[in-house]
Amino acid sequence: MYRSIRSHVPEPMVRLFITCLLIVASAGVRAQVSELGITGGAAYYIGDLNPTRHYPKNTKPAFGALFRYNFSDRYAVRLQGLTGMLQAFDANSKDTLQLIRNLGFRARLIEFSAVFEVNFRKYRSKDKDSKRWTPFMFAGLAYFHAAPQGYLNGTWYNLADLGTEGQGTTVGSSDTYPVDHMSIPFGAGFKVNAGRFDFQLEWGLRRTWTDHLDDVGGTYVDQDLLAFENGPLAASLADPSLADQGYSKAGLARGDVNTKDWYQYTGLGITYIITRFSDCDEQYNWMRKRR
Repeated sequence: MYRSIRSHVPEPMVRLFITCLLIVASAGVRAQVSELGITGGAAYYIGDLNPTRHYPKNTKPAFGALFRYNFSDRYAVRLQGLTGMLQAFDANSKDTLQLIRNLGFRARLIEFSAVFEVNFRKYRSKDKDSKRWTPFMFAGLAYFHAAPQGYLNGTWYNLADLGTEGQGTTVGSSDTYPVDHMSIPFGAGFKVNAGRFDFQLEWGLRRTWTDHLDDVGGTYVDQDLLAFENGPLAASLADPSLADQGYSKAGLARGDVNTKDWYQYTGLGITYIITRFSDCDEQYNWMRKRR
């Protein structure tokens, strides 16, 4: 799995991710504020089956847990886990060509991310000009797992295993596409402090390096060849088109090969402050007196 992820991520992104983790691990005694909490909201996918960002038609609930480590009143690192569902169906589109194509998918999303946050204002410190609310921005790196499934006759099937675009056949690539990937999460939000609790509303996008989050990223292959080499199930899910099947679509575009898939998460987070600025300062001063 490590090789499949690494081959789809630029090395600078991997180095950035490792650097963020090292910064967290090497923080000094006066490390400021730690928070632990939960987040809940909604996620949706952007790609070949949802090219016009049909929000909120294909939006599904998502939720997770987070840990935030504040180095100062301006900067923090957040570790977060999310789960939710990404899905889209041509049948829900108003575009005639999509209605005729009639593809669809769903994928259970599991994401683990490390992001660096920058507050626009001095937030929640002992300084006299500190504020109890602030806008913020974030960016980082995430690992995610999303295996697309297709629906046929009342049953969901794992599409990556079927090779719907000829993977594993004599006319396609030798390997199936991976379902474990890396992405770049980035976005903005708003924080409000209420004593030992913080509330954060955020909106963020995930830029991925895969075009098969939805199983659609290439061209059609010959239906008879696909049925013979990968099975009739693969052929049926590869082209459930409502158009006349009396001609071959082999070589025609099944999706946009020039774009990658994205997904988005909007959520409200609630965190409990484990250690505060004042707590750390008192511990630090006590240790100095002991020397």
